[in-house]
Amino acid sequence: MDHHAPKTIATYPAVSVVCPFFNEEAIIERAVQRMLMNLRQQFGDAFELILVNDGSKDKSLERLFGVLVAERAEKQVRVLSYPINQGRGRAIKIGIDEATAPIIVTTEADCSWGDDIVQRLHAELVAHPEADFVIASPHREGGSLVNVSPARVFLTQAGNRLIRLFFDSSVTMNTGMTRGYRAAVIQPLLTEENGKEFHLEVLLKLLGLGFRAREIPATLTWLDHKLQRDGAAKRKSSTKIFKTITSHLRFIAIAQPVRHFAFLTALIALLGCGFIAAAVAMLVTHAAPAIYLALVGLILFVIALLFAGFSILFFQLRELARTNWMQGYGARTPPTAKPAELAFPVKAS
Repeated sequence: MDHHAPKTIATYPAVSVVCPFFNEEAIIERAVQRMLMNLRQQFGDAFELILVNDGSKDKSLERLFGVLVAERAEKQVRVLSYPINQGRGRAIKIGIDEATAPIIVTTEADCSWGDDIVQRLHAELVAHPEADFVIASPHREGGSLVNVSPARVFLTQAGNRLIRLFFDSSVTMNTGMTRGYRAAVIQPLLTEENGKEFHLEVLLKLLGLGFRAREIPATLTWLDHKLQRDGAAKRKSSTKIFKTITSHLRFIAIAQPVRHFAFLTALIALLGCGFIAAAVAMLVTHAAPAIYLALVGLILFVIALLFAGFSILFFQLRELARTNWMQGYGARTPPTAKPAELAFPVKAS
């Protein structure tokens, strides 16, 4: 038998599911068991689960191996691992670049987005061949956030509305990791962000390159272990929030600010015209110059010119960024796609 013969279409999985993890020894076993049960019920053997260990320092990897052996998952699961934590974004991109299915789903291993989320994302791409990627959103009609604090709900809704405004798209969930991609679209994409900003970077670049997005409503349930972790991290949450806000604002700045500056330019110019018209009217009717009104009008015109300059500058920066993305798209060796060590299945000695 020729062991080097090329795979036939039938031997490829229908979907590759990528789940990163970091220091999850408390939940990794039951999370993966649940994920495997769902995937087997929905896809039979036509799936691969790629788990990426993002430099865990606890016993996550050891416990994961135990459950995978017990589940006899050697043919359906691969674990990629590296020793130093580098961020969720890098872990996801490594898993994406190792995937072999035509559709790739990235999501949480604990199924907090629902037991059927992989199947729903996959089905959406199958049903809509014109779509290039699909995003699960709790902000769409029919979606929801469960067990999430009101403050966190407000922040995520407000943040996504702001990002949506500047990205000039209909996407309501810009920062979530639960998405389905066509492999031919996401694997060639060059990315630079290693943290949670990865999701914004991918969205900005794919939309900028002209790829088409769809969304499906989904329910995100904040499970007990997430609530406990979130509570334990409250003492340092202000630093994390500030870092998240500043990094997201950086992406907003290069998203779609042109039309907003253009709107401000037109508005301020109209106000300037109003003040100058009032000054002229006062001069005609009262035969007295309205110096202050004219001065305010001129100042407003100067501000309008400045905003017009910013609009042109941001337009040029966006076009330059788009050109760079297009030149890098499809590069053979993306900088974030260096292979991690294959930790499972373990090769026979």
